[in-house]
Amino acid sequence: MYKLIVFWLCLLLLVCLFWASNAKAEDAVTLDFIYVNANTGEAAGGHTAIRLGSTVFHYQFFPQGQFLLVRESWSHFRYVYNELRNRTIFVAQISLTPPVYVKLRNHFTRLLMAQQHDLDQLHVAEAQLSLLTQLASGAEQLEMDFVGLFDAEEVDDADMLHLYERIQQQLGHDYLKHLRQQIEVRLVDLVNEYEAESNGISWVARLQALLLERELLQLLTTGASLTEDSVLGSAMGAAKLTVKQRSILEGYRENLAASVVGLLQSQRLDRSRSLMLQTARYLAVSRSLATGTLLTLDPFSSQANLVTFRQKNELSRLQAQLQQDALQAKHNFFTETAHPDIAYAILESSMGRWYEIVDVARHENVARVEPGILLPTRKGSVSITEPLLSRDKLSVLIDGNQVKVSQLQQRIDEQYAYDLMMRNCATELLRGLNSAFVDKATGQRELGGWLAPDDGLVFIPRQFYRKITARYPIQEEEFFPSRRLRQMDEFYRQDDNLSVWLRESNTLSSTVYTPRTEDTPFLFFTDNTLLLRPVQGLANLLWGAANSVGGVFTLPVDGGERLHQGMRGMFYSLPELVFSNIRKGTYGFAETTAGP
Repeated sequence: MYKLIVFWLCLLLLVCLFWASNAKAEDAVTLDFIYVNANTGEAAGGHTAIRLGSTVFHYQFFPQGQFLLVRESWSHFRYVYNELRNRTIFVAQISLTPPVYVKLRNHFTRLLMAQQHDLDQLHVAEAQLSLLTQLASGAEQLEMDFVGLFDAEEVDDADMLHLYERIQQQLGHDYLKHLRQQIEVRLVDLVNEYEAESNGISWVARLQALLLERELLQLLTTGASLTEDSVLGSAMGAAKLTVKQRSILEGYRENLAASVVGLLQSQRLDRSRSLMLQTARYLAVSRSLATGTLLTLDPFSSQANLVTFRQKNELSRLQAQLQQDALQAKHNFFTETAHPDIAYAILESSMGRWYEIVDVARHENVARVEPGILLPTRKGSVSITEPLLSRDKLSVLIDGNQVKVSQLQQRIDEQYAYDLMMRNCATELLRGLNSAFVDKATGQRELGGWLAPDDGLVFIPRQFYRKITARYPIQEEEFFPSRRLRQMDEFYRQDDNLSVWLRESNTLSSTVYTPRTEDTPFLFFTDNTLLLRPVQGLANLLWGAANSVGGVFTLPVDGGERLHQGMRGMFYSLPELVFSNIRKGTYGFAETTAGP
């Protein structure tokens, strides 16, 4: 199973290299420091990030309590923070030599790989503990990854049978039969010659691999099909495949078939998971060719978070952004020659996110959200009839795995913890950046400046940006006004300034903003005023207080929601009394559920 972790880490590295090789030639060789100003919630302190080319690296706090490094495209980052979250973005740019630029890209890639390795270790340990717990309960159906992509009841699928025949032609008509017999023997040996660990591979990891591979052989033999809901619908692929695209897709299907044949001959202990995924992709690509439209597997895992849309008017904007990402991924796949598997994985991920929004109306306005590159791992049931281990041995294994999971969880909690002043988006970004250099002198020479994460008030994002512009040789600064401010500027160019300000300065008559519960109750926007800010802030404070009082009466109905929001509204109004501003209003659903 640890070889599997290494496999996924290698895939991550290849994805990074793929993105780097597909970067636009006109991308400047620069390091860009990004500051995003404040808004309500976890964004009250502002946010920081760096940009290398078209890629943004930044740290976010996730619902599971982890504070993690994230990589995403600049277009998506700006869409979420500048558009949906209505926050102004400041960018300070310094020039880099090509070697330093490559060093920083590779360094942050390695940080992501190390982080993913830690998270994968925990996921593997939890999956193994779950399997052991199921065995101890006497379950005859074991839940395992990838199995849910296939429908064992829908047999005689032409594409699956064609793959089965190809395997027989290349490896021999009895190859799969003998392989199945070998698996049965190894399962018996696994029980009779029980060892908690052998050659660094745990007993439960070996069991997982054998059961999963046996399931795949059964699916191949019967010609099982993909489950209908594991393939993204034709709404995504309205445009018909061109002749050239069909040719490329046919070539990729051949690659997938060759990959399955090669894996069946390999000695990799973790090959069963790759076999499952490549077989499922083979069927999805075959279905694409049969329908003439581009279809992919559903890439979301069981760990995806569910988000409910409250404002449908934002769906079209989000859908347009995700469609743009999907079209770019589609273009990359059909033009990529060196790493088609990586390009297809990115395509799967992008298409999945787009279709999730296209199809959200059919799911009661609930959408799945999951960060990173997604890989289809849908869980399903594997039948098991033979006795495996006695309850005593299972109990020993469960105890050992519980300790292992606890230790891994504790290590992750400690290593990826959030602290307001010591470990936040500014301090961790600086630690990550500075750790790319052997010492301060080298970093100062290659970057032209140096800033330590414990330097004064640098943990405050606004102070972080100020110190960056003072310590580094800034070549250029960019300013991206928030969505509302851009719309206000457009109104000012078209109409009388006073009438525009009177109409748009408050939430009651504004034509560019619809009040949202998440923004707390308030009357006046104060992000584009200064002298009137204390007066407007006082009005907002009183408005929040009035809502709090009203919340007392609605307590039996809403469980205290109005009271809570009213008090939050009062809190965010307090800085306005001293000429400061936090709250700006937001514009609906942001794809990521992480903050700040």
